[in-house]
Amino acid sequence: MKRFIIGCFVSIVLLLQACDSALDVSPKNAVTFTNYFKTEQDLESLMVGMHAWLADALKVFYAQEYVGVISESEPYYVPGSIRSHRWENICEWQDFYAVIYQCNLLFDNVKKPVCSQDRMDFYFGQAKFIKAMAYFELGRRWGDAVITGSTEDAPQLAKRPAVEVLDTALANAMAAYKLLPKHEDLKDRVGRTITSKQYGSKGTCAALIANIYAWRAVMDKGITADKSMEYWGKVDEWTSKIIDTDECGHYELENSIKDLVLETMNKRGGKESIFELELNVDDKSLENLAYNSAYLFVGFPLVPRALPGDIAMNGWSLSNDRIKAMYPDNDERRQEYFYKIDDYSHPDSVAKYGNYAFVYKYRSCYYTTDGVGNASFVNFDVNKVYWRLADLILLRAEARYHLGNESGAIEDLDRIRKRANAVLFEDAPEADLKMAIFREREKELLFEDQRFWDVMRNGYEKTELPEFYREALTDVDINNGALYLPVPPGAFYLNPLMLQNIYWLNKRLFLVIRIIITLIQA
Repeated sequence: MKRFIIGCFVSIVLLLQACDSALDVSPKNAVTFTNYFKTEQDLESLMVGMHAWLADALKVFYAQEYVGVISESEPYYVPGSIRSHRWENICEWQDFYAVIYQCNLLFDNVKKPVCSQDRMDFYFGQAKFIKAMAYFELGRRWGDAVITGSTEDAPQLAKRPAVEVLDTALANAMAAYKLLPKHEDLKDRVGRTITSKQYGSKGTCAALIANIYAWRAVMDKGITADKSMEYWGKVDEWTSKIIDTDECGHYELENSIKDLVLETMNKRGGKESIFELELNVDDKSLENLAYNSAYLFVGFPLVPRALPGDIAMNGWSLSNDRIKAMYPDNDERRQEYFYKIDDYSHPDSVAKYGNYAFVYKYRSCYYTTDGVGNASFVNFDVNKVYWRLADLILLRAEARYHLGNESGAIEDLDRIRKRANAVLFEDAPEADLKMAIFREREKELLFEDQRFWDVMRNGYEKTELPEFYREALTDVDINNGALYLPVPPGAFYLNPLMLQNIYWLNKRLFLVIRIIITLIQA
């Protein structure tokens, strides 16, 4: 309890600090940490705060995830707001910079060991991993972003190119990989085994490194073909460390899709899971946070007294026809990801309830009830699986496709299809292997919030994003930063060096012009 209280105190102090800066990156407070970290318990408390903040930053459902969701409907509030500066107030980056600041506290203030070297390596490794995760997300969500070297950096800092942000993430991830043990060898301060898969380990670091290299291979518009191939080779190398060896720890595919759903997606720490975000449903502040995109479709049959037609109230829906086309009869994901899709019946199922498909991939739900028994969904009572082994296998298939190793790509693709009892590529070859891998990731990782990134990485923005999003999406818009989030307003406060990306700057100028014209006409 003492450790928890100290950790909470440190985190609260940092929270108060983090919101008071021009960039939201360099917090200020009367508390001096130079002489604070005197014991291992102090380091552990700071680390607990780091992980809590990382989970909070990563679990927010950002605009990119919204437009990556497969849905039959066009939610009324999305088309009019997805490209407006409304998102500036929702998708802010200060949580990521608060995380980075906490990591820098450790690096800046712990100059000599306060415990054994292996324990010091553990804490520094955790901080390096957490910092790498923060910069990775900043790089792929905002593109160009600020890079802070220490807690002493001036608040007026200019953004750096996205490739530098990703390289910063990579350097920290590589350092963490060298310092951290396998997941099964993680220990806490008193020698107890750490079971949480949010903690950094060789496996989580390797998964992060592979994803950074995949992003790096396509991010730089001026990258040479040879350099891109080098990065895809690194993706192959680092995913293989997880898939084919025990160098990074022991991970296994669940034996069946049913086991995947029950043992990995609806329990904590499944054998297929590599990196998870801890979720405590007792925190009522989580209400209305879309922890993953399945949140948008939740209702019947998971919430008591919910009716099939209630899904229409959410503004998001999927039809049985769409899902049956997506997952043919033999594909077991059809039955396990959705509730009785082939045998649920109601006399008015089509006319009254719209022939909906009901999400059943996540079954552990937390909900509240009113005085008469009506239930309201709050969140999933399970950790968010961020990366799992099937994801890494399909990422390697993508890398091998780019490397010209089609047989290796097909082998990985069919490994995932075989578990799902889907038709194997080798039995029914498709004309476009790249698209086949993309579609398999779409089917396997449905509602796991990977789809937007898969679309962007493969260059499918013009065909795979929703019509309401892509209808005015030009090549110029994409080059000017339309797929990235706008820099939040708080970052411009007293910072003359901060710049908005060109797409969002033009949006703002267009809005100002419209307001002026309206005022003149009035």
